[in-house]
Amino acid sequence: MSDVAAPVKCKIEEVFDQSFIELLRLVPLNPYVRALVLKLTGKLPASECETFEQIQEWVETNCKKRIRPIQNRSRDAQDGIAINVEFSEREYGRADYSVSRSGSEPFHIGADELLQMVQEAIEEGEGLDGVIERITNEIEEDAWNECDPSMDDYDDYEYNEHEATDSGEGSTEYSKDQIRQAVLAFVRSRHPELAAEL
Repeated sequence: MSDVAAPVKCKIEEVFDQSFIELLRLVPLNPYVRALVLKLTGKLPASECETFEQIQEWVETNCKKRIRPIQNRSRDAQDGIAINVEFSEREYGRADYSVSRSGSEPFHIGADELLQMVQEAIEEGEGLDGVIERITNEIEEDAWNECDPSMDDYDDYEYNEHEATDSGEGSTEYSKDQIRQAVLAFVRSRHPELAAEL
């Protein structure tokens, strides 16, 4: 058996919230706690993982990040805009189950970054539609990485013969009209000299 340690994929704090970590620390062998580990990660700890430290090592070498620290996209993000993004996913687990989840969380774009998008769109003759396109592209590319929505199950677990994987299907929804109104409000209040050019 190799003595080489498996590479660490993440920290346990990036997979479970602090309250669940404390529960896991107290009762690592509890079957209900282990069932929750399966539900949250799609994987079940190996039977030889009996202590919290063993489970922690297993999680950090076998699981993917689920919880991400909240980060401001810009130092002045509070002065920018926030677009509400609806997240939905269908998880496929190793126990041959799938379940749909959904949640929402604001996606922040800082004032400096937004101003740059506006200026670029004006320079390239794209106007407001160009700003909206830049924002939607950023949401599509970064929302899952930068937001941490509370995802709730909205249908029953389905147990079937599908091929279980470590991943699932995810999608996002948002309102372009909300983006349009937020950008116009930002420009009119912070940079009225640019409003006419949009």
